[in-house]
Amino acid sequence: MHPRLLLTATALGLAVLATGCDSTGGSGSATSIAFVAGKTGDPFYITMKCGAAAEAKKLGFSFTATGSANWSVPEQVSSVNSVTANRPSGVLISPVDPNSLATPVKTLQSAGAKVAIVDTSLADTSLGVTHISSNNAQGGQQAADTMGQLLGGTGEIAVLTPDLTTTTTNSRIEGFKQELTAKYPGIKLVDVRQVGDTAQGAASAVGDELAAHPGLTGIFTANSQTGEGVGTGLKNAGHQGKVKVVSFDAGPQQVQALENGAVDALISQDPYGIGQQAVDQLANAIGKKPVTDLIQTNLASITRDNLHDPAVAHFLYRADCTS
Repeated sequence: MHPRLLLTATALGLAVLATGCDSTGGSGSATSIAFVAGKTGDPFYITMKCGAAAEAKKLGFSFTATGSANWSVPEQVSSVNSVTANRPSGVLISPVDPNSLATPVKTLQSAGAKVAIVDTSLADTSLGVTHISSNNAQGGQQAADTMGQLLGGTGEIAVLTPDLTTTTTNSRIEGFKQELTAKYPGIKLVDVRQVGDTAQGAASAVGDELAAHPGLTGIFTANSQTGEGVGTGLKNAGHQGKVKVVSFDAGPQQVQALENGAVDALISQDPYGIGQQAVDQLANAIGKKPVTDLIQTNLASITRDNLHDPAVAHFLYRADCTS
């Protein structure tokens, strides 16, 4: 079957990178937008920062972004508190925990900021004027369909995930499991392994999975960091090309891995569009115009066959905002 671009309507997830973003004015101005990223340095968040910053500039808002290099509750709480002290008009935040960030976000809203909950979510869905995140369950289903095609409907698969608390990756895994059960009875899911949010953790875990499951024929990685490490792990174990890999997200390193054969398919979100639409909704809220509570965007299944299709270019993540 010739792989083709698959576009799926999904929830829009926002994030933008921390430092070094464009700004047209000081914090605390009547038209200031701030972003608190889940993890700075991640191409997913960098790309969303680019979209948000461009849209803020277009609408005449000043724009700043912050966050931490780690997926960390204490560090993000500190970032939110700093943003709150600057009293921006609107804030986009990708919560790193569905419960621990509730109080800081409430405080932020009490200070007068309109808040967009992006990419990940909070357990208290009353917080935030808009909620923008990819339909991660559908993304997981798409990953299962892609894997099913790569394996011809039979084999053993392991899932690598950073943790079992992040709402986005949990939804991807659940969608992946449901689709396998419904459509691919010949494929067995042998393990779901927490590896931490680093490429090194994923690379190390690959060897453990191969040792525990010698018949392993496929690996699904639930986010960009795990996706960046899996190819290294397979290469170190002498199994590159023998195990099919489907990875969520499409950062520059993941695209390179796709090109060199370390990964077989990427399930990409639309982070740039997420950033744009989140700023648009905050602008509506600030201007007392109607706001859409839930927004959905597209995903794409990217393979070596369609990587250079012009329709795919929009789904490739950036390393900075100059590209």
